[in-house]
Amino acid sequence: MVATLLPMFLVTASLLPIFNAHLERQVDSARVTAKTLLNAEYDALVERINESLNHTLAIAELPALHRFLVLAGAAKSPYQEEIFQDDRKQLKGLLNTLHTHFGRYAQMTLFDINGRRWLSSGEQSNSSSGTEKVKSNVWQKTSVLEPRSIYVSLPYLGASVVGPELTTALVDIATPVFSERGVRLGVLVFTVDWAYLVSDLPHSLRMDPKVKALLVDARGASLLPTAQSELAFGSVLSRQWPEAWGAMKSEAGEEVMLENRILVFRSLDLGNHHYRSQAEQVLSQTGSQPWRLGITLPRPTLGDLFSENPGQLISLMLTYMLAMSFGVFWVLTQHREETLRKKAHQYAVELEDLYEQAPCGYHSLDEKGRVVKINRTELEWLGYPKEEVIGRDYRDFVSPETRAGLDSAFRDVIEGREGSVECELLCHDGGRLPVAVEATAQITDAGFQYTRAMVFDLTERKQIEELLIKQSMTDPLTGLGNRRYLEAQADMEMARALRSGNPLSLIMIDLDHFKRINDTYGHDVGDQVLQAFSDTVRKQLREGDVLCRMGGEEFAVLLPETTSEQSTMVAERIREAIGSRPVGLGEIGKVEYSASFGVTLVDPKESSLKPAIRRADSGLYEAKAAGRDRVITSGPERIEDVSS
Repeated sequence: MVATLLPMFLVTASLLPIFNAHLERQVDSARVTAKTLLNAEYDALVERINESLNHTLAIAELPALHRFLVLAGAAKSPYQEEIFQDDRKQLKGLLNTLHTHFGRYAQMTLFDINGRRWLSSGEQSNSSSGTEKVKSNVWQKTSVLEPRSIYVSLPYLGASVVGPELTTALVDIATPVFSERGVRLGVLVFTVDWAYLVSDLPHSLRMDPKVKALLVDARGASLLPTAQSELAFGSVLSRQWPEAWGAMKSEAGEEVMLENRILVFRSLDLGNHHYRSQAEQVLSQTGSQPWRLGITLPRPTLGDLFSENPGQLISLMLTYMLAMSFGVFWVLTQHREETLRKKAHQYAVELEDLYEQAPCGYHSLDEKGRVVKINRTELEWLGYPKEEVIGRDYRDFVSPETRAGLDSAFRDVIEGREGSVECELLCHDGGRLPVAVEATAQITDAGFQYTRAMVFDLTERKQIEELLIKQSMTDPLTGLGNRRYLEAQADMEMARALRSGNPLSLIMIDLDHFKRINDTYGHDVGDQVLQAFSDTVRKQLREGDVLCRMGGEEFAVLLPETTSEQSTMVAERIREAIGSRPVGLGEIGKVEYSASFGVTLVDPKESSLKPAIRRADSGLYEAKAAGRDRVITSGPERIEDVSS
């Protein structure tokens, strides 16, 4: 039995550190995946909520809405009645357009200061307007808020927009309506289909069923109505998963290793994140904030390693069988003992080969940071032969920008602590490789001996992070930059214009009667028109010009080193180009369309692009009012029609 068990023990003792190291690498990879997905989930959720907040604020500031509420419920002259009915028609059309083209909105309702409902998306008759009073407390809480403040309710179950017989999760977003003179006029309530809002978040787009998401309020109630969640909507996390809730009650986001899962989470407080939207203040139900957003996935085990690569399990079983055979043979004959020694030597060579060919880099440094040992994997990354690396300072292979972090981690290791750092390796071919280094020290009674470090290639993770950033700045339909991309480019161009003194212009474009195209031919044809328009405009611009889709049928063009007259000519050229290029749609035929343009100069001394957008929008609205299909140039002091 000794001859049989001793080899098995030796094999286990030799292989266990290697498998543990590989397992730790799998765990680290899972943690990085969870954190990357959590950050993408967090940014996407904040962006979607802020879009709904901004839509609500934008509608609440419409002059027609203010005029409508002032006249609502009051005695009106025939002229005022005509204006009132015209405003009602336009506002109902706007609400119905938002209701139709933004799948997230289940209902949009306008109340006056007395709580009477005057407008609601989807209504076909105006006869009951102003007679029904609101019964929920959303109006009561919102009616006392200051201008540009928003009240957000907790998600709740309600009728689905698909059919009244179905239920879905809804959330109310409400803001008070004030006139330009600060007189309180009423309350605007957007009821958002919460399930639709979160249905295509990053966790829902993943095909891996092992990845789950958590979204709970401050009391631990689940807010995520999706099959990808760990909990059913409304269930209490403290009862369903007490261990997870105990960790998530922390104020700050963190990472937690549970029994068999990895949990990473962040806190989202709408009241503290209003600066990321246009709202001055965001309030919610007392005691419901902050929300906790979490991502969980299984913690890798040795069983997972073997299931991913059955060959490893077979090799391990064969190794054990071989070791047992060596023990039996040693008992039977001295000759077999000699054979066992040779086999043991061969096995040591195999272990060394495992070290050299490991999927991650390994190296050891002396107390001065010089390389005393390095495996073949890391040598291949660096592109140097072994003799040119051994004895050299490891800092020579680290980029100057990340060298300070390496020095700090090395000091931690020298002092007996674990050191870790992300840095860049300088390769022989001039390239740079992003890596993560985790190191410990080998210390004996004689003191420090050497460091032991594992090096992980972070190229794939960096690519994923860059891809997520690019996707967040791109409009998926046209491939153009979105509003966020325009703001980022505008910051750079305004700074450049301020330094150089060169002019900078902005064109705002809105397709005329685009709703008519969607209603007549369908949204698929509307999407083709938007894509064709984008291609046409691209051909009229220079390489350095910035074309972005602001949303819907609204576009913007940022023109560096371009005067107001030049940008007006560009806008006219675009207008003529789209007028001469109707969109061909096969059996449907050709669809003709036009656009209205607002042009303005950008003052680089302004704090952002928003004042220029307002000026250009002013010209755009003037072009619409003047009959559409024209260019209006506007500036701080004048607006003039330059179209023929």
